[in-house]
Amino acid sequence: MKKEFPLKFEIGLMKYVPDIIKYKNNKKPLITFDLDNTLLNSDKAHVKAYQYALKKLKQPMLKEKEIYIHFGKPKDEVAKAIAPNADPKKLTRQHDKFLWKKSHKLSKVIPNVKSTLKYLKKKYKIAVISNCKHKSIIKLLKGAGLKKDYFDYIIGDDDVKHPKPCPDEIFLIEKLSKQDVLCHIGDSIYDIKAAKKAKTKAIAILSGHYTIKQLQNEKPFKIIRFIKELKEVL
Repeated sequence: MKKEFPLKFEIGLMKYVPDIIKYKNNKKPLITFDLDNTLLNSDKAHVKAYQYALKKLKQPMLKEKEIYIHFGKPKDEVAKAIAPNADPKKLTRQHDKFLWKKSHKLSKVIPNVKSTLKYLKKKYKIAVISNCKHKSIIKLLKGAGLKKDYFDYIIGDDDVKHPKPCPDEIFLIEKLSKQDVLCHIGDSIYDIKAAKKAKTKAIAILSGHYTIKQLQNEKPFKIIRFIKELKEVL
């Protein structure tokens, strides 16, 4: 089936061309990664930003777990879940504002991510896709001390019309690279759903808030416990 690309793809490409690193070796297979709880432990960064947004919009304050349990969903769904009486777009804007200014500094690299990416980069093109805005990805990577040079492509939810669990982010990577994605690695059921809709293999990782049973129910290609296992799986 032919993949269709909404106009938003072209807008996103024009806006973020400086972050696209092109390699001379076009024969490298292409793999994609989710960001939060796959490469970065960024729960605190997002929680503090949402708590700021709740306070700013005079909404009931929530504890950390009441917020991060919704991570992985599209941002509008997260906003509606934690503040059903607030305008989700206003809440998200306040979250982003605080994240960019302060809380991105709370993000941390998950153990073995740097060494694994360094190893994989020799054999594969690597992309990161996220339901965060493009600017948020850059900020979180910087806050965690993970260089964006590890990635050939960086795609946020504002680069596409429909974020995960829709496959648009994977389709955009394929359009930019002019090749199919070999597999997508992520911690949530939404990563698996997006990969399957894009007709690529999904590798689920147990570094997020989803249980092995929840991930198994989505029937990924493989489930791994730690990112370093990719050296053996791929």
